[in-house]
Amino acid sequence: MYVLVKTHKFDAAGIHTRDEILETCKLRPIVSCCGSPTEKLSWMVTIILSPLLNLIPSHLQHAYGHLDSLRSMTADQLRGLQFYTADVVSLYTNIDISSCITDIIDLAAEHIDQLDLRGLTLTEVHMMLELVLSKSFFTYNNRLYLQLVGLFMGCMPSPLGAVIRMYNFIRRSIYSDPSYLSSPIKLFFGIYIDDLGSLSGTKEEACAVLDRISEIDPDKLIKWEIDYPESDNHFIPFLSTQIKIDEYGTLHYRYYRKPQKKMITLHSLSHHPERTKSQTAKNYYHTAKICSSSDTYVEESYLTIDKLLLANGYTEPRKYINYRAPKHTYSPKQHSDGERVPLSLPYLTEPISNNIVRYIDSHDIPIRVTFTPGRKLRDIFCCSRPYDRKTCFNKRCQICPRLTDGSDCSTVGVVYKIVCKLCNQVYIGETSRSLHERLMEHHRYASNPANYPDEALSIHYSRLHTGLPPDLSFSSLDCVRNTTLRKIKEAFYITNYKPEMNLKEECTALERYLVK
Repeated sequence: MYVLVKTHKFDAAGIHTRDEILETCKLRPIVSCCGSPTEKLSWMVTIILSPLLNLIPSHLQHAYGHLDSLRSMTADQLRGLQFYTADVVSLYTNIDISSCITDIIDLAAEHIDQLDLRGLTLTEVHMMLELVLSKSFFTYNNRLYLQLVGLFMGCMPSPLGAVIRMYNFIRRSIYSDPSYLSSPIKLFFGIYIDDLGSLSGTKEEACAVLDRISEIDPDKLIKWEIDYPESDNHFIPFLSTQIKIDEYGTLHYRYYRKPQKKMITLHSLSHHPERTKSQTAKNYYHTAKICSSSDTYVEESYLTIDKLLLANGYTEPRKYINYRAPKHTYSPKQHSDGERVPLSLPYLTEPISNNIVRYIDSHDIPIRVTFTPGRKLRDIFCCSRPYDRKTCFNKRCQICPRLTDGSDCSTVGVVYKIVCKLCNQVYIGETSRSLHERLMEHHRYASNPANYPDEALSIHYSRLHTGLPPDLSFSSLDCVRNTTLRKIKEAFYITNYKPEMNLKEECTALERYLVK
């Protein structure tokens, strides 16, 4: 489990002391499913059930879906109404898991003909949901916990479950109300996860609608924070827009960026292709334009984007409004995707990437090349909490006392170095398993050379240190999850260290991973 600071919920400028931070700072707990035993099941369940979102009338498919509905209304329909928003307080943690699973399965059964169950039955999908959402184990301070109440953020089906649970409340309260057809809700009522937007004549009517939804919750945990315009000239923020309806029923809207939001985006000096940076800047202006109802609001929205891009090193940001990606001046033979072999290469510089693509196209080579990002800061820094250290649960661990670099013996996907302290000879290896598991094998090889005659450390100790107990030290050279990259790293370190204990056969086998 880890936490994210809700920077948009408070102003950090006036916070100076530790006590003020603890009193003011708001956190969002995240229980990550990445690498967990249920990660693949979570993915499968989400793929199967995601089409249900298209069948929920109140669900906004994207952050600008509300504009399409509002733009389709006439001034006569909007006259006398106000656009308001409401936010569900702590939605995820206030949802009962078993009731949420029941709602999901009921809706799936109702629209079973529109779902692809991938050969499973709905009963089996139900069992998968129970396992994924109910077994939310996580560790904190080296202790194991089980979340008993609420959906946990970080699990793929959680947003889906939250949307369907809220839709169940809305359907039973709003859509079943006889007055629904004649109320402003009929014109527009949309919700994006926990952010609701709708129309109402007065604030009292809006509060009554929200109260009806809350009353359906059997646990009485659904609470709302409403934002209603004080006058016809008051803009109300909703997602990435600000909206108001004037006294004549005219709809006004413009691009919105929360004041608390950091002025950070893809920097002009970042290690990305120029096309990527240019297209990012262009997309900002495109979004600002479609989120603005008039030329005046377009200019206001553009100024917001100008500030953002100028703060990130773009000296002439407006030039990206009409940016077009450069086209090739040659016309190579077109190959279908089935004929082209995918080739993934690390991105180095713009000229190198262009030369590679140009050469492939000009020589009619059936390759589809993609450039992957280079090494990022997050790959270099160990973690966001460098002073934390896991405690080995094995009090008799033979590996941790021998790790010279402070590594954790539970780390997986490691290129490691072993030093024989009796003669200072070196061995380089790699493993996809944990350090503890692999290094214990090496320790056994050195302890019992006769039982493992073909292993490198067995050969070393049987020839040079016959009858002596092993005296080894271990260290982690690199941590790489990808098997091919880890092999390349191992070959690189073997070339640099020239380890004496590695067998010649091992070194020869790794030569294919290096370009000479």
